[in-house]
Amino acid sequence: MTENDGRSQESGRGEAPDLIDDALKLVDSLQRKLVTAGVRRGVSAVTSAPRKGDVWEEAIRLETKPERPAVEELFDIVRTSAPEVAGHLGRAGLALAGALGRTWDVVERSLEQTASDAGRPDGGGSGAGAGPDRQEGAKPQVTSGE
Repeated sequence: MTENDGRSQESGRGEAPDLIDDALKLVDSLQRKLVTAGVRRGVSAVTSAPRKGDVWEEAIRLETKPERPAVEELFDIVRTSAPEVAGHLGRAGLALAGALGRTWDVVERSLEQTASDAGRPDGGGSGAGAGPDRQEGAKPQVTSGE
């Protein structure tokens, strides 16, 4: 059987041989072009990875990092600073509790001393002339020349 385009078809194979032949021709021409380009530029230029860039390109790329969202930055700050802040607050709390305890001890002693002084009949004073041998109305003794 023949088609209108003039090609003859073999029984049961259809147009498959033409497609395979065309694909092989394309692959062959691509290989030739790659080999030709390799000879012109040198084999290493064709087979090696593309050039990275110079130092300035790398520095600019590193400096222009995209900014992170604010929430992510806040979480990072909390994650790194929270242990240090908690330690400082704990030590400050312990120091405050110790100072309050010592202050309370001083206040208690002062209150106890005031209460015990108030419980004495003579008002707690033991100054001159306040002893039991002083008699009311007695003249003081003068030892000097008067």
